Amino acid sequence: MNFDRMRTSLIAVGLVAALGGSAGAQDYPSRPIDVIVPLPAGSAADGVARIVLPKLEEILGQPMIIENIGGAAHIPGMVRASEQEPDGYHLLWATIADFSSNPHLYADLPYDPADFDPVGRASAQTLIMAVPTSSGITSPEQLVEKAKTESLSYASTGIGNSNHLLGEMLMRDAGITLRHIPYEGGSAAVLDLMRGETDVMFYSLSQFQPGLQTGELTLLAITAEQRSTFTPDLPTMKELGYDDVLVSSWYGLFAPAGTPPEYIDRLFEALNEALADPEIVAALEQTGTEVWTSQSPAEFEEFLDTERARYSDLIEAIGLEKR
Repeated sequence: MNFDRMRTSLIAVGLVAALGGSAGAQDYPSRPIDVIVPLPAGSAADGVARIVLPKLEEILGQPMIIENIGGAAHIPGMVRASEQEPDGYHLLWATIADFSSNPHLYADLPYDPADFDPVGRASAQTLIMAVPTSSGITSPEQLVEKAKTESLSYASTGIGNSNHLLGEMLMRDAGITLRHIPYEGGSAAVLDLMRGETDVMFYSLSQFQPGLQTGELTLLAITAEQRSTFTPDLPTMKELGYDDVLVSSWYGLFAPAGTPPEYIDRLFEALNEALADPEIVAALEQTGTEVWTSQSPAEFEEFLDTERARYSDLIEAIGLEKR
């Protein structure tokens, strides 16, 4: 057997494979990319996606086709996304609830965070406490006092979402009881809040805009560590003594587990390039959204691990049982 010839052949095969792999990465993407948003059209997460993803289209040179699959705490959309091929042409635009709280709220969650490879975090929205202007309430303290003598309700965009957990945090921190009314999407929840059919809600500035423009909603406080540049006059809940009422809602891009790492890296670079564009930054700021990128896909994964641990402790402390 001619071992020298065999060795030469093997080296040649390896070079061809390496060159082929490199060419494949350079050619990616070569066709449209489908992106599942596991929330209804018009939701806060959907609105941010529709600002950022068109810029990715421009950078990557291929259309990004959004498919909204809302309802049921985002679970149908997450399941659908987890079932897609890890070929770089199926992505997920997800939220804090999908990876941080849902795994601790559902005993038989039909998807696992491990079903996805993180690409990158995109942005965050400070959540704001709002009430119907018709209620006459102008501060969180007034709401708390009223809740001690009357039956009040709070709206959320679904079990396990940030605004659901914030209501639970407020009840625990203030020693009050509020009826939880979950909705399948943000638009209907905000509309009912404007009408006075619910009494309070935590949500993003962009989603409260219709009620602010008509004067039907009043903002009371924000749930971030520090005051927001978007609403500098609003105190933080922490400033007012509600130390545990602390959440910011983030959005990020994911791919089905097993997606080629070179594709993940290309998507990460494109995402951060899009989020560095001044026009994108300005458009996001108009919705009360701040750019909050990851340093790398690996750093985003570490962040997710930390978030899951934090929410596990939080949900246990609140006493929410798995459904």
